[in-house]
Amino acid sequence: MKLAPIISACLALFVAACGADFSASKGDDYTASLQQADQARKSGAVSDAIPLYGRALQANPEGLDAKLGLGQSYLSVGASDEAAAQFRDVLAKRGGDQVARRGLASALLSMGQPALAVSQLASVLQADPNDYRAMNGMGVALDMQGQHEEAQTRYRQGIALAPDYLPLRSNFGLSLAISGRGPEAVAQLAPLASGRGADARIRQNLALAYVMAGDPTNALVVSRHDLTEASAQRQLSYYLMLKNLPPPVRSEEIRRNPNFFPRAGGSANAS
Repeated sequence: MKLAPIISACLALFVAACGADFSASKGDDYTASLQQADQARKSGAVSDAIPLYGRALQANPEGLDAKLGLGQSYLSVGASDEAAAQFRDVLAKRGGDQVARRGLASALLSMGQPALAVSQLASVLQADPNDYRAMNGMGVALDMQGQHEEAQTRYRQGIALAPDYLPLRSNFGLSLAISGRGPEAVAQLAPLASGRGADARIRQNLALAYVMAGDPTNALVVSRHDLTEASAQRQLSYYLMLKNLPPPVRSEEIRRNPNFFPRAGGSANAS
């Protein structure tokens, strides 16, 4: 007479156990996909990382670490709007995540919204006054608004904390060049351009610095590393035009040029 209740109880236990196994499986899928995605992103294989983060989020749509990694991946490929959306999702649930806040600031800079980026970076620096990446982002945001002296103060503060962080030194040199302080800019950028990790952005910043220092010959030599002869000559002509502009006009012209301060679709020097 008691057989049916016993069977029902066993059935209920079986269903509950299956549910636990299914949940564990989804958790395993999330963890495995997240680990693979993080490894791909850190190795530079961003195109592989993005679908892996997507797979992790299919297993756990609320996975904040996957959203954070996906936002960083989107930022790397210039998908600023998509990156900002992921960082905002993280901050909505984990408001103290400074990596997400700094990532959101970088996305805003890429979208040409430096004033909004400043408010995000101010929050990061309030939480950690020694966050040199946030200082770099703040410098970029100030440069984008024409506040070059204030930007240079931020860069110097960051360099004092992280002297080997290339974006800080490159952006500092660019800011000096924009301000017309060519020899100082060359002194800052020349060692970087010949050192490990140098890229085309650093070399083009140096080329501008050489022009501002009255040395177009070396500017052309540097530009030729990354450009064809015709393109290098055009770039030199543009830099010479910038040199002859009054400082406020020069600053405004450079701020409009996405090669210096990229908007959506580019990547700002705030990484």
